[in-house]
Order: sequence, then structure tokens, then C-alpha cells
Amino acid sequence: MNVSLRNIGFGKGLFLSFLLGFGVRLIPEVLSHPYVIGFDTVYYAWRIESGVVWYHWSQVFSTWLLYGILISVYNVVQGDPFLLLKLMAPLLFGLNACGIYYFATKGLNWTIKMGLFASLFFCFQMAALRISWDLYRNVLGLGLLLFALPWIRNGVESLREFLFFALLSVLVVLSHEYGAVALFASVLGVALSDFLKGAKKGALKVLMAVSPAVALFLARVYLVVFPASYVVESNVISMYQTVGRYRGPFFFLTNYLAVHDAVQYYPTYLDLALHVFLLFALLYLVVLPLVLVGFFRDELLDSWSVLLLIGAFGALVMPFFALDLWNRWMLMLVYPFTFYAVNGVARVLCSGCQVVGSDFHLLRWMRLSKRVVKPVLVVSFSLGLVFMVTPLFFGRVGVLGFLTTFSYVPSTMQCNSVPLVDVDDTIKVMQWLDVQMDGGSVLLAQNAFVWWAKLYLGSQHTLVCFISDVKGAVDVAVEYGFSRLYFVWWNEPIGWYGLMVPGDFSRVFSSGRISVFEFSG
Repeated sequence: MNVSLRNIGFGKGLFLSFLLGFGVRLIPEVLSHPYVIGFDTVYYAWRIESGVVWYHWSQVFSTWLLYGILISVYNVVQGDPFLLLKLMAPLLFGLNACGIYYFATKGLNWTIKMGLFASLFFCFQMAALRISWDLYRNVLGLGLLLFALPWIRNGVESLREFLFFALLSVLVVLSHEYGAVALFASVLGVALSDFLKGAKKGALKVLMAVSPAVALFLARVYLVVFPASYVVESNVISMYQTVGRYRGPFFFLTNYLAVHDAVQYYPTYLDLALHVFLLFALLYLVVLPLVLVGFFRDELLDSWSVLLLIGAFGALVMPFFALDLWNRWMLMLVYPFTFYAVNGVARVLCSGCQVVGSDFHLLRWMRLSKRVVKPVLVVSFSLGLVFMVTPLFFGRVGVLGFLTTFSYVPSTMQCNSVPLVDVDDTIKVMQWLDVQMDGGSVLLAQNAFVWWAKLYLGSQHTLVCFISDVKGAVDVAVEYGFSRLYFVWWNEPIGWYGLMVPGDFSRVFSSGRISVFEFSG
């Protein structure tokens, strides 16, 4: 793997890596056609149709770049927002695959062949596919980050390079918070190393180039700590709470033994540890030997990996005071792990020895044989393929995951907030409600149906949005004076979201497995 592919230059490799990512991510979109996949994707469709990028001047400092792109394109092409999103997902994944190749060749000075293999390896990792399933802002930010990182090491000698890196940094900040934090951690890591080596001039130039992005990010942080007040939607009554999350300057920290939301709930420390270790096993256990054998020191990857490891496992060290959303940090480990794993494959297959150990002194106990590497790659790639293509069996369950991991990674990509077999019926019941509801009625919308309701119900209809407390939602609706309370749910439990239709609700309309229930208590 030390020889570049013949007749393929850097530019062609860049294009091939993009096509690779685009083609792989297109597979689940084609198989799910005409239905959309991804939980948050329904929200993106509503955001597109709203046509609003900024609801208030303060949102200029938020991560609005994806919305700006989607809404601008939609205003030109019109049509079905879901179709636009089914095309956007492969494009964003192609950007990331392209970024992996770019970082490998420009940031790590790998050959074109290794860069393309890194791109291929990344495209079939379950964690990468999970991020692309519906975390579009995250994917955009990380894709841009991969193009920005090599400039930190290579320096910004000319004015053109200075401006280009400054622009990339600003775009990363406007794309996603986690990409911005990773960028700043990498800049600080390399700058500190340069200062210790006496190379202060180059480090100062990079710090100056990233300063506009830092200023933008700090403005965003200030507005989170001291939010600007503006009118919110009057037809949405939210029961979402931030239990367990700190406010003020520590808004990014969580008490994991107190948090309770749609994704995270850990009654005991043992539950938390079980969730963390089983998710890590699902995502990385197969390729972990490659990662350990291929681990190497690199200023950029060191800073990025340390940040992600703290985010992923900090909840176990300081459960009362750790970075929020540990599962999201763990998903992003796939980026540095890709480079370590590919290096491990190259070291083993290109070695004259049958068994190869790690070069890093703390990992020399980890050894890998040539006959093991190829089966590991086959299993790893197969898991990614299965994750992309398998349907929900009986419209309920896929084949991957554990009971503790379904909140973070679906059992298959072939679903959204509801099984694909229920999409048409979900739309039908929402359209029925749009006709039936009046000023005295309200929809109790569980988290899975909120954005479907906002897409297909008129803005004059009121929603009470909740996660698990149906009785609490009823109490809120009654308190607000509504006389007719509707609830959308499955006729029979399918094992999703852990809710049952309360006995004081009666069915008034049904389509397939989905029904509208009216409160009769």
C-alpha cells in the first residue's frame, strides 16, 4: 500500500473519493424511496418548507449554514423537500469521504492509494453511516473540518492561504458546534507544540487566521448563556425539560445520573456504564484491533482524539459533571479511528512478518496477524452494508444493536421517526386531523410525531409536545382550556418509545397501524 495508484493524480483521487461516498450513501436512500430516512430529517423538511433561515437577529451567530443551503436550493428547484433531503444526504457524505482523502494525503502525507482506502473504510463504518442518517449539520461541519485541519499544520504563508483558512474556519463554526470545538482544540494543540519548538511565527499566523471564527463562536456562546428574548411559536406548547443539564456558563455539561430526555436516562451508574460500553462495542469492537495496532502520534489527531475520548467516556469518570451527549462524541470517534485503523491495515499487510505489533510503546502488547486483518475488514464492511440495506422486520425491528443502544443508533437505516411502512398512514392521520381540528382542539404530539404534525397540520392548530408523560400532556392541555384532545399512536404496541395508549382515550380514526385517539376522560 506504499505505492500510488498509476495514472491517478491527487485531483482524480479527490473526485473518486467523493463519488465513493456519494454512491455508498445513495444506497439506503434508493432502497427507502420514496420515503425519507432519519429521525431529524422530518424536522429538516419542515425547516425547508418554513423558508426561514433566521427567526431572530441572534440566530446569525448560530449554526445556520445547512438551513441557508437547503432553503436557498429549495427556493430555486421547489418540488418535494424530502426528495431534496434524499439527495443532500449522499452529497454531504461524499463531502466527508472526500475530506477523509484530503486529510490523509495533505495532512498525513499518505499516498493516493492509502487515501482512497481510508475513504472506502470510512464509508462503511456504522458510526459514520449513523451520523449521516440524520445529523446533517454535524456531517457538514465535520466535512469542512477535514479540509481545514491540514492548513493548521502546513501553515498559512501567503495572504491567499490566510484568507482561505479563515473562511473555512468560519464555515465550520456556522455548520456545527462540535466541528468548531474540534477545530479550536486542534489549533491550540498544534500552536502549543509549535511554541515549545520555537516556531512561534507560523503558530501566530494560524491563531490570527482562526480568530474571526473564535469571535463568532464566542458570540454564539454568549447568546446561549444570555439568550436574546424573542417571540416563539404561539401554537406549540412544549413539555420538554432540561432536567440534569446545567445552565449558564456550564450549559455544555450534564449530570448524567439526573438527566431524563428522549435519548438519555440512566437510573444508576451501572446503567450509564452499560450504555457507554455496549455502544462502543457495537460501533468499534470489530475494528478496535486495527485501531490499536495502527495508532500513531500526530499533533492534529492527538488533540482531536483526546477531545472525543473525553466527551465519550467523561461521563464514566465524572457522571455528575461531564460533557453533554456522550453518545454524539462517541460517534465522532470514527474520524480519527479511521486513520489509525487504515494505518494498522497498511502496517500488517506490508510487513514481512506474519504478526505485527503496535509501534506505540504503551500498546506493544497488541499484536495482529495477516490472516486476521482481511476477515476483520470483511466483517466491518458487512456490518455497514447490513446497517444500510436491511428493512425493519415486521415493521418493528432490525438486526443490529442491543436494547441499550437503540436510543443512539437505529437497528437499521431503513426507518425514520416511524417505520417506513407507517409513513403514508402517519401522513393520512395528520391530514384527517387538519380537517377535524378547530380552535378548541389540540394534538398531544409525542416526540416521534411532532415534526410530522408541523408539516401536515395548519399553523392555526395547537400542539402539546411531550416525550413520555401522556397524562402530563393531558393536564397541560386541560389547563390551557382545550375541550377536544387528540393523540396519534399505533393501534398495537410495536416496541418503540415505550408508550401505551391510556384507557381514557378512544379511537376515532385509523389508517393502517396508526390511529387518532380522542380523550374521553
